[in-house]
Amino acid sequence: MSHQPATVPPTSPDGASDRRTDERSDQSSVGSVLDSVRSGWDRYWFEPVPAERVDVFARIIAVTVVFTVLVTDQWNAIHAHAPEEFYRPVLIARLVHLGAPTPTTMTLLQITVVLGAGWMLTRRAPRAAAATVFVAYVVWLLWAFSWSKVDHDRLTIVVALLVLSLTPRVGPAFERLSGWAMRVVQVVFVLAYPFSAWAKIRFGGWGWMESATFARAIVRRGSALGDALLPYPGLLVVTQWAFIAFEVVSLVLLFPRAPRTVRALALVGVFLLHLMTFLMIGISFLPHTICIVAFLPLERLSRRWRADHRAMAA
Repeated sequence: MSHQPATVPPTSPDGASDRRTDERSDQSSVGSVLDSVRSGWDRYWFEPVPAERVDVFARIIAVTVVFTVLVTDQWNAIHAHAPEEFYRPVLIARLVHLGAPTPTTMTLLQITVVLGAGWMLTRRAPRAAAATVFVAYVVWLLWAFSWSKVDHDRLTIVVALLVLSLTPRVGPAFERLSGWAMRVVQVVFVLAYPFSAWAKIRFGGWGWMESATFARAIVRRGSALGDALLPYPGLLVVTQWAFIAFEVVSLVLLFPRAPRTVRALALVGVFLLHLMTFLMIGISFLPHTICIVAFLPLERLSRRWRADHRAMAA
């Protein structure tokens, strides 16, 4: 019996053409998705804003740094007179071999902060001015937190100084880079809240919301308002639940396309949260809270300032 070789039907030129068309269509779809992702990423991180917004923001940050160094954080200056054996440098201080402060070095550091902040107000060489304050303020914090007490409200303002030292005010892309600077500060500002909620639950467990945390804080650091609320433990527990819920909901501020009213209410809520914390237990979180202004159209203040001065000159 003879076997005939199997014959393979010829490939249709039209079929091959169809497959190539489908492949090109798939590649085009993938490319379109990637382009959309890149475009969205670019719009989010580099949304153009006027350089004047960064200028006004830089001045607010400069004034806040001076206020904290000379007023609210004066307890750090006392470390210059503390016994050096109590100095336990934090990790960054160990990495850069930062020794304990002395009365001379502490005074020089404070002078540097004040002069650098004054330089920031002039708008001359703004990145160099911000870099000077950034380095000096980081040293101030390293000395502050290397004696066993570490505050957690300074990260946002340190990041603000860092991006200000990196952001040019002139050039072909200065508006996009100004938008990047403001967005970085906004993201760091907002993420502090869900991470704070996570830390509460991580270390205090899910029972944190039902605990006497607020009552204990009022007993330790009470105020007229806090003492008035102390007889109502149920209300304090409800406040703790609301605190956690708001810290999670504050993530809405990270979405520029969220309804403007919702984002405005969230900003007001953040401000009221810190205001009530200050009124109840005397903790201000000022270096962090002040960065809420990164969400505001600060350039309007600058333009109004120039218009007022032009009117006065006329």
